[in-house]
Amino acid sequence: MIKISIIGAGNVGINLFETLRKKKEVKIVSLFNRSLEKILSYKDKIFITNNIDEIKKSDIYIISTNDESIEKISNDLRGRDGMVVHTSGSTEMKILSIHKNFGVLYPLQTLTKDKLFDFKKIPICVEGNNDINDKKLEKLVKIIGSKYYQLDSEQRLALHVSAVFACNFTNYLFSVAYDICTENKMPFEILFPLIRETLEKIEINKPSKIQTGPAIRKDINTIKKHLNFIKSKNSKKIYSILTDGIIEKNGK
Repeated sequence: MIKISIIGAGNVGINLFETLRKKKEVKIVSLFNRSLEKILSYKDKIFITNNIDEIKKSDIYIISTNDESIEKISNDLRGRDGMVVHTSGSTEMKILSIHKNFGVLYPLQTLTKDKLFDFKKIPICVEGNNDINDKKLEKLVKIIGSKYYQLDSEQRLALHVSAVFACNFTNYLFSVAYDICTENKMPFEILFPLIRETLEKIEINKPSKIQTGPAIRKDINTIKKHLNFIKSKNSKKIYSILTDGIIEKNGK
């Protein structure tokens, strides 16, 4: 049985905790959070603490804090015999190099505590500091039930940047579209079929091959009408940058 301590009870930490505690091959021995009050509801399920020294001996220590806290937590765990891993997409593995055994366990999904995810639908990217630790992380991912990807720190950073474009920036654009709809007394849901169709198409096509809209058509009159209609200076700027990007990518 693999003994695991989870350090950080944020979105990633709680999703991992709720998933791993149901696995017979795993025993969660500690749940750490700097604010004990935020994890009091788990006291009947697991040993909880806000004292790093009280974390129980584990085979794997999973640091699921914000990126800025990883190095300090790692230093606080100095001397522990188990493997220390973090869950960050943009932080290099070598930040944990004070330990003999270390690595990365990065779930690629936008996670929230109020909606627990099925990890069978979430890819997990791993990196260990040697072949043995690669195998340990691969085994853990299989126990979790996720699809496994072996990526080094540079690849993981590239993936994280890609995810920001594909998810975070896209969601911001959804919010812009939402504002335009509501300001003009239209329901945002009218766009849902269009959004779904686009997402379905990119699962089987290269995104650039299914690009539509006035920019790829070089419909200058429509582009000018849109820019005149948009009131927000920031939205005008974004519209222009994205339009120029589409035109450049597809040839002027």
